Amino acid sequence: MRQSFRRLFLVPLLVASFLLPGFSPSATASAASVLTLTSTPNPSGNYVALNWTNSDKSQPYSYMLYSKSAHESTFQSIPAKDNAKVLNIYPVVAPTVSFTTWDGKSYTLPKSASLKMWMETPNEYDSKGYGKGLISVDTVSIADFNANPDAYLKNADGSYKYDVLYFGAWDAFASQDLSAAAETKTDAFIKTGRGVLFGHDTMVSNDRISMPNFYKLAHYCNIQTIPKYTILGGTQIKVSKKGLLTNYPWKIGDVGTVLNVPMSHSNQLAFGDVWMTYQQPYAYPSSTEANGSGGQGTNTFYLTSWSNCAMIQTGHSNGEATPDEQRVTANTLFYLAQITTDTSWNDHKGQDLDAPDKPAISSVTHNSNRTQYTVNYSSQDNATGYQYYVETTGQNDGAKYDSPVVSTSLKIGMKGYSIVVDNNPDTVPGGSITTTSNSYTFPRPSGSSFYIHIAAVDKAGNISAVAHYHTDELVSVTHPVSVSYAIDPNSSTPFTAPDIPITNHSTFPIKVSVAGLKAISGIGDAAPTSYSDWNSLSAAQTRSGIALGAGIGKTAGSGWTAVDRESPIYTGDLASEVPLGTLGANGASGNLALTAKFGLAWVKTTNVSHELTLNFTITD
Repeated sequence: MRQSFRRLFLVPLLVASFLLPGFSPSATASAASVLTLTSTPNPSGNYVALNWTNSDKSQPYSYMLYSKSAHESTFQSIPAKDNAKVLNIYPVVAPTVSFTTWDGKSYTLPKSASLKMWMETPNEYDSKGYGKGLISVDTVSIADFNANPDAYLKNADGSYKYDVLYFGAWDAFASQDLSAAAETKTDAFIKTGRGVLFGHDTMVSNDRISMPNFYKLAHYCNIQTIPKYTILGGTQIKVSKKGLLTNYPWKIGDVGTVLNVPMSHSNQLAFGDVWMTYQQPYAYPSSTEANGSGGQGTNTFYLTSWSNCAMIQTGHSNGEATPDEQRVTANTLFYLAQITTDTSWNDHKGQDLDAPDKPAISSVTHNSNRTQYTVNYSSQDNATGYQYYVETTGQNDGAKYDSPVVSTSLKIGMKGYSIVVDNNPDTVPGGSITTTSNSYTFPRPSGSSFYIHIAAVDKAGNISAVAHYHTDELVSVTHPVSVSYAIDPNSSTPFTAPDIPITNHSTFPIKVSVAGLKAISGIGDAAPTSYSDWNSLSAAQTRSGIALGAGIGKTAGSGWTAVDRESPIYTGDLASEVPLGTLGANGASGNLALTAKFGLAWVKTTNVSHELTLNFTITD
């Protein structure tokens, strides 16, 4: 038998996400009795509300929050304040900048101390600068800081003045390292949980640039040196991790967003959280990618963080910064403000970061004249799991206690579906919402086939994997290539033949017709009317031919939606193609049955072959 078909397969994948099992950090026996923490997801705000109580009233306490998502293996400290007081420690250079802050105060500072201007000068994006009034900046030169660090870090009562220190921003930090005393005091500052942002070429120790005291602090950023000076950089960076640092107080962009920065480069390996990487092709001359032993770590980073410390490559341009770079810096400073005396915090770092399931396409149908198609599909959003604990520190005796770990999950729900219909097999929809429905009707594109591409999008902007479906208007049919029939004149039922199953895999009904039926070996064809009594033929007449017929089987099954001819089509009486019936779409199956008229005077075994030609056409 001849056939023409194209078979399509769609195998949807199910993706599951799981919350991490419980984990408890080390804590003293009394911690659980004095310090408790609750976490409540807020889907409408896309954050987790944290509240804690401390029954110990013997002294004032400060607090730090620690978090671990279902995709992370280690707890890290997280932001816990809605404002940040920053000390910018800058290298001494000659060029200066003059500016007026949003509250009307005028300053002239070395250009290496431009952070205050970036954060507090009104601009076209915010009347209070890139710090949005949430970030205030004081400045001190590295020379003054090195001489007497505590004079700038602490109040007269010994308490710290600042939430975050920022070392920058100038190329190679103008070759001005921390003093041994300043390194010790900065180390102590970090150990309290307060934040430090290190600028370009600070934590370096290689064969060209050496900042040994800065480099003693590199482990806080989970950074290692590359002994031989190896650089990589450019003027474009790409967001590689999504979270609070990329969307608060400024919405920087989703993973893959490209930002413009002045020319800069890295010459270290980052092993912590890499938020932004340099975009290829790397514009900085002689850029070379590098990794640490075992393939861990990368020098492609522009911004990396680990708990309450971070490193940014701002500074190579000697005080220049694009709007993108200033927004990234503001978000990072805010992110590093992690000590509070409050007992509640809305964790905007705890966001719905998990994409919905890849859509499962259940059917593709069309109207009667195939001018419109409808695709049906489904998906569901997935929650992101988090674990938290809070650490308290006594302000009188320095005693630390940890709360028990609490777990929660955040899912903010489906937004809709992004759908593209085209002639390409692997198109990825851009994420814009096409419909919120679980079905989509669209006009039929030109050509005999097309592709449907569907991605699910949740309200946090997470986009699922793409489901691709190929719709082909070529007929797709399966049936046996051959069947065997037999004639036994000594049997009570001399002719036996199995039914011929036909299955329509097309997305539309098809008409089945007999285009040809003829003997090809062993015997000739005869018309069913050649003899009035086929049972009384002579041996010569028996060997002259048989009339083989094909028609709708008596056990036709449920697949036939219409029968055009009740009686079989026989060999020899095909003046033209003869329709038999119509099979339904999407896997409908029906049977054909063979019948025959023949003589019984067979004198020896004879092998006979016939060819049945079927045509399958699209119905109107």
